[in-house]
Amino acid sequence: MSDRLPRAARSKKKIGPQVGIFWFIAGKLLIDRTPLGEAEEYGDFLTHPRGHAEVWEQYAQNGTVLPETEYEQFPRVRVMYNTKANLFTLLADRCILQRKTLVTQIKGELHLPNNTEIRGDNHYRCSACLNDSE
Repeated sequence: MSDRLPRAARSKKKIGPQVGIFWFIAGKLLIDRTPLGEAEEYGDFLTHPRGHAEVWEQYAQNGTVLPETEYEQFPRVRVMYNTKANLFTLLADRCILQRKTLVTQIKGELHLPNNTEIRGDNHYRCSACLNDSE
């Protein structure tokens, strides 16, 4: 008798919540994520160990994004977990927050609970939002 699960049982294996960073580019999400159990401690938070600039540089080198673009140019997101409050927080650009279906998609991609805190942050503003605020 095999110890392996049938294919149907394997596909139903529950994936736990994750933290990560995203961009929204040309109507698609570009995601770099980490399972919560592998997240990096940052004060009271568990967070994705890599930053937007670092990941963008890698994406530019491997052709995922155009090398002449900058990571701040596009709407972006960071999802982290507050260990004291037991709460996930999604920090996003206004261009993303205005699109409820996109926020729902991001929550689904990272398997986030319904009570995830969703808010804007001045750090996560794309070039269009920065130009609007001037």
